[in-house]
Formats: sequence, structure tokens, C-alpha cells
Amino acid sequence: MAITPVILADADNTLWDTDSVFAEAQLALLADVDRLFDQQGRSDALGHVRAYDQALAKIDHRHLRYPPHLLVRALALGNLGHGPVEAARLTGSHHTPPAVAETEEAIVGRYFEALGRGPELLSGVVDGLVAARDTGIEVWILTEGSADRQRSRAATLGIAHLVKGVSEGTKNVEQFDRQRRRFAPTPVVVIGDQPDRDILPAQTAGCTGVLVPSGFRPGWIETAAWREADHVADRFDRAIDWIIATIGSSRADAAELAPRA
Repeated sequence: MAITPVILADADNTLWDTDSVFAEAQLALLADVDRLFDQQGRSDALGHVRAYDQALAKIDHRHLRYPPHLLVRALALGNLGHGPVEAARLTGSHHTPPAVAETEEAIVGRYFEALGRGPELLSGVVDGLVAARDTGIEVWILTEGSADRQRSRAATLGIAHLVKGVSEGTKNVEQFDRQRRRFAPTPVVVIGDQPDRDILPAQTAGCTGVLVPSGFRPGWIETAAWREADHVADRFDRAIDWIIATIGSSRADAAELAPRA
């Protein structure tokens, strides 16, 4: 008899497309900064802004959660000739280019307004959640953001009835180990879009890791890390298909072969 696992799913960029929301907001922020310097067009505007974004995330203890006013200052410094690494270092010393001193608050305000636009569900999410439900697999959301906000978002997007619940906490080995023990002896499968935040700590804690890569790939993650999950799928529903076809049967075979007391 197959053993039914429990799935812990990441939310942002796994269930819904947060990356597109951030991309549009970042491009608008860059356009605001560029106008202060009469900067005309860029061949890869998103690549430009994200080079500065990732340089800031690498040196700030809050990583990608650093305050957006730092990105405004870094991009302004970029227009003054500083590369991403140097600009990130200068913003860390509270350096504010004079050109943005009076407009920074308004630019950040518009950035937050742009982020207020809700994301859309990613392709295959509904089909995957329905397949999990029909197979008797519980899907929980595990988020580092606000659990209340993610519950509200799931309801707005019409998938709340397909999710068992939402848990909030820092994603590290200790957190995934607590989740594994919480559901023991049921096997736990983690689905996420980032190797360093979702997959590696889950695997280290004894969970199965299924990677569904998003369009956002931080520069600090080594190329090999994107292949080290137990399985890599291009869509959420195909991740669920693999779990249904593989996890239960393999665990069941092992259970049937194990000696009984």
C-alpha cells in the first residue's frame, strides 16, 4: 500500500508569480531614478536593476529584504558611474546622492504601490493542488512572510480550499526538521523555487526536495545547486505528478521489505 506524503509548498514564485510583480515595480523604480539623471533607455533594464539589487542583498544582513531606499541610492550611484558592488558598499555607509535626497521618499512610495498589485497564479498550480487533493495528499504552505497575508492571498486567488493550512517561519534546517517531526512518520516533501532557501535545508533535515525553478535566479547560487534537488520540475502540477508516482510507491516498497517486530 502506498504511503501518502505531506507536501510543504513555498508560496512566492512557487504557487503565485511574485517575481513578475517585483520586476515591474523594480523597472518603474529604475525609470524614476533614471529620469533624475536624464538617462535614456537601457538594453537590459531589468538585468541592470537586478545587478544592483543582488549586490545589496549580498552585503545586507536582511538579504533580499533590505529597505528599498537603498536600491534607489545604489541605482543613482550607478548613474554616477559606480558599478553594483561599489554602489552597494557606498549605500551601506549611508551615502545619499544629492539628486535623490528630495525625491527618494516619493520614489519608494510609488515602488510600494506597485508591489501592492496582487500576483497571479502560476501555470499548473490549480491542476497540481487538485491532483494532490484527489490523491489524499495534504498540501501546506510554508512561508517566511506573513502567514495572514499568504492566507488572504490564497483566498483571493481561489485556492484556499485546496490548501490544508499556512505555517510561518524562517526556512532553515531546524525549521524543516521540526516540520518533519511534526508529521512523522508520514514522509514530508518540500516544493520550492530556490535551492538555498527551500531545497538544501529541507534535504539536510531529512525531507524530500522538489525544485520548481522560478525566473529569478540569484547570482550567489552556484549552477550545480539547481540540479541537486531530489527532482526538478518545470511546473507545479508536474512536481505533484512526480510525487504521486514516485514518493508513495518507493516508500511503500521499503516499508513492506522492512522486518516487523
